[in-house]
Amino acid sequence: MLKLLKYEFYNMYRNKWIIFYLLFFLILTSALFYFAKAPVKVVSTLLQLVILVIPLISLILGTIFLYDSRNFIELLLSQPVSRKKIYLSKYLGTSISLSVSFLLGIWLPYLFFLKQIEAPPEYFLYTALSVSGTFLTFIFVAFAFLVATFFEDRVKGFGASILIWLYVTLIYDGIILFIIIFFREYPLEKPVLIMSILNPVDIARIFVILQLDIAALLGYTGVLFKKFFSTGIGMVSSFLTMILWTLIPLFIGLIKFNKKDF
Repeated sequence: MLKLLKYEFYNMYRNKWIIFYLLFFLILTSALFYFAKAPVKVVSTLLQLVILVIPLISLILGTIFLYDSRNFIELLLSQPVSRKKIYLSKYLGTSISLSVSFLLGIWLPYLFFLKQIEAPPEYFLYTALSVSGTFLTFIFVAFAFLVATFFEDRVKGFGASILIWLYVTLIYDGIILFIIIFFREYPLEKPVLIMSILNPVDIARIFVILQLDIAALLGYTGVLFKKFFSTGIGMVSSFLTMILWTLIPLFIGLIKFNKKDF
């Protein structure tokens, strides 16, 4: 499995899209630090991009890579290698390479501009953003592999990936807004708090903004999280929820992969 993982990792960095992904965050973060020179402002801006860009790129690239690896997977299945090792090695290779590109893209400018920062360095806040983005990568690569394993047709697979992205970034907020307006006469705090768990993007956002004292960024679910939980308990709760969001689609995809007829 380690040999397969090593191969997948190096193979990913031969792909130009991974390099573009690294350069996107590197150039963007450098520009933000050049103009803002305050980690809090940079994190608040990056967070809005992270919750949009990372799920989309992870879904699209994860789906493409698994579809393109079909012939190689069939070759590996003819060897004495378990399906579990094949699936996990491809998943980890894709997730780790995307995560490394993201982390290098945001941390290299931070370290470069650290001496020029006039505000407090905010190490913990920046680390929270890094953890949140990394979890989003692992979560949505797991969803991408699940979709690519479930659908034989590439068009259906890409369509399902786009629908997942639309739900977690746009449709979910519309559903929450509709519920708040339509049932405004009822106590909605606990139901909406439970619904926030149904969206990994919202959980990742809450994980970061619990460290920010900016009410405008909290949103309705973020305010509820801060109301019902202290900052420490809210961080732990959101962290554990992101772990569950990573493991559930990963194991469902692995079960489907083990039963798939190639």
